[in-house]
Amino acid sequence: MKLERAVRLNPYLLFIVPLVEVVCLLLLLFVVSSTFLVHPGISVNLPFSKFTLGTVGNSAIVTVTAGPFPRIYYRDQAVTLEELRAAFAKDPVTDKSIIIRADRDAPQGSVVQVMNLCLDRGYSVILATSPKSP
Repeated sequence: MKLERAVRLNPYLLFIVPLVEVVCLLLLLFVVSSTFLVHPGISVNLPFSKFTLGTVGNSAIVTVTAGPFPRIYYRDQAVTLEELRAAFAKDPVTDKSIIIRADRDAPQGSVVQVMNLCLDRGYSVILATSPKSP
């Protein structure tokens, strides 16, 4: 008497399972790596605007933080306005554009001082904003 199996295995199942695993791993990799967007500088809460620009080439970033004593950061280093002026003279930006990442609670006077300094040096100024409302 010949015995037969009650459950038959599909031979293509051996190829589909690894394929599904690879697709899931790639999907997981893309989801996780999308949170690794590089924003050099100090973390700030950017103001909301529905009008945002795309990524700008090789621009320098100046960050203005909020607080009782607002700080200015250039290339991840805390600087004063005089040091920022000297840094622009010593290390000119080739792109001729500066991105100002100012905290939404930063004093307007500090942001305008940095903006005026950049405009006096002949740079075009871009104000960074967030596309999502708080």
